[in-house]
Amino acid sequence: MKKSQPLQLAFQGAPGAFSHRAGQVFVEENGLSEQAKYVPCRSFDEVFASVLAGRCALGVVPVENTSIGSIVANYDLLQRHNVEMVGEVFIPIHHHLIGFEGTPIKSLTAVFSHPAALDQCKVFLKSCPALKPSAYWDTSGAALHVSSSTNRKNAAIASEFAAKEANLAILKRNVEDHEGNSTRFSIITVNSKSKETSVQVDERIAELMEKTASNFPLKMSCVAELPHKPGSLAHLLNGLSDQKANLTKIESRPIPDTPFHYRFFLDFEVDSAETEKNVVASLQERSESVKLLGHYRIWNKAI
Repeated sequence: MKKSQPLQLAFQGAPGAFSHRAGQVFVEENGLSEQAKYVPCRSFDEVFASVLAGRCALGVVPVENTSIGSIVANYDLLQRHNVEMVGEVFIPIHHHLIGFEGTPIKSLTAVFSHPAALDQCKVFLKSCPALKPSAYWDTSGAALHVSSSTNRKNAAIASEFAAKEANLAILKRNVEDHEGNSTRFSIITVNSKSKETSVQVDERIAELMEKTASNFPLKMSCVAELPHKPGSLAHLLNGLSDQKANLTKIESRPIPDTPFHYRFFLDFEVDSAETEKNVVASLQERSESVKLLGHYRIWNKAI
């Protein structure tokens, strides 16, 4: 994709979704806001498909939340597809009860939201027994659904950003169970180094990746499959420790065609090009297979 064309970002959800906001933050941080166009998708699979087909230069997918943990579906998609992680963004998740201006909360009978959002607001929902929670495919989509229904007894749980997109009012702020609730989003692009794709990385993203590559410290992500024998995971982790790589996350996921065997997703920080080189060599030596998912700037903004 040429610089003269809009930089398209795919995200799961309707306009106003938290993924939409994460994409905005990423392009703002990298000076690309004026060139960006945001493309809503119904599913995470659609986000990946848009990137792999070259329809969008970037995709935005959540990978973990401080309240409910990892979004495991996206770990599996990262492992399965020829994509590369080029950034991360942490977004505070403040859920609000939104509806029609002036509607009393006690008059509401239904609240729509994504199942994960409903799960993060259990205390509030328990305090409103007349308010029936209904799962919807997306938080922002739920807000748009309520707006189009014109039923003043309906409400949604979504972000302030979504309320503005749906032209609704915030009836009660911060109904999430945990004050520090936040989500980490990964920014992905096509892995043009793979022999399985002919799609090229957008020139602007290629420039960003080149600039990032020499700006240490960096975070790296990978997925490794290990020998099924005692000590193999410890051996892998000791290699990271020997190279002074700072492990920040480890996640196990089942290997579907090998029952009760697991692959491991790892995030770690490296402080130099030499450390990165040595870490990669160590991972390859101590794993049956390893896929490098990307290296990118460590997100250290206050959240």
